[in-house]
Amino acid sequence: MNTFELAVRAERVDTLNWLDQHAAAPASVRQALGLASLCQGELAMVRSAVPFSHFNMVLTLGCPAPVNDAAFAAIDAFYRAGGCGRHWVLVNDHSQPPDLGEQLLARGYRADGAWDRVILREARPDLWHAHGQDCEIVDAGNAGDWIGFLLGCYGMPPPIGEWLHALVGRPGWHHALRREDGRPGAPVAMVRSAFVDDSGWAWLGIDAPVPGVMAPCFADDQQVTAALLRAVAGAGAHSFVSDIEAASPDRTGPGYSAWRELGFQAAYLRRLYVKG
Repeated sequence: MNTFELAVRAERVDTLNWLDQHAAAPASVRQALGLASLCQGELAMVRSAVPFSHFNMVLTLGCPAPVNDAAFAAIDAFYRAGGCGRHWVLVNDHSQPPDLGEQLLARGYRADGAWDRVILREARPDLWHAHGQDCEIVDAGNAGDWIGFLLGCYGMPPPIGEWLHALVGRPGWHHALRREDGRPGAPVAMVRSAFVDDSGWAWLGIDAPVPGVMAPCFADDQQVTAALLRAVAGAGAHSFVSDIEAASPDRTGPGYSAWRELGFQAAYLRRLYVKG
């Protein structure tokens, strides 16, 4: 698998995660949050009334969706139909054509940060064994704590809670939490989720707080991530994908160290461009 093929595969499980989240949302939540998704050939995108980039994203332009006037017309029409029109496009180091970023700038987009993609292509229980202690896998018994923590951490409205509840017990989904100091019954300190597709690729996200962006919670996140990795590997996952949102040009710092200790390597940069 060459670098472009690896990027396409990693972006695919990320895209499938978002499409499955949208499919899971109850009708009342879709209406309240203005949720919509569109797949037109290889081009996939999502939109909502939630003013975060993750919820209003063109996911596959250039990797692997062709970049042409028809693609940009579809993007403009999709977000214009949502009212606000504000949206982000992800461009990674292997997107084609290589000048996609420059094309976006010429079309009125502007650069808006970057995330570093991390990938692990094999289960590494030898590395995970020392981590993941004193964490809980989310089920009906502790789902309320998990949902409440996410809503509070991000300041999200109640419909988001209903949406999250629909992901508890949903096929392909796993969630984990860690309480303060790992103490049973203590307030939640860190959460993260994983989505596993039918081919055994797993995406890890819905993390709160975001390490290095919202809090220096690298140790707690590493523990939760290790617990999730053990859970999804036990469910058949063999390849694992996530992001470091506090990206560093030289790929150093506690976030990078934490992922490397779990077996991951930084694979490519994902640059964000925003318009609207």
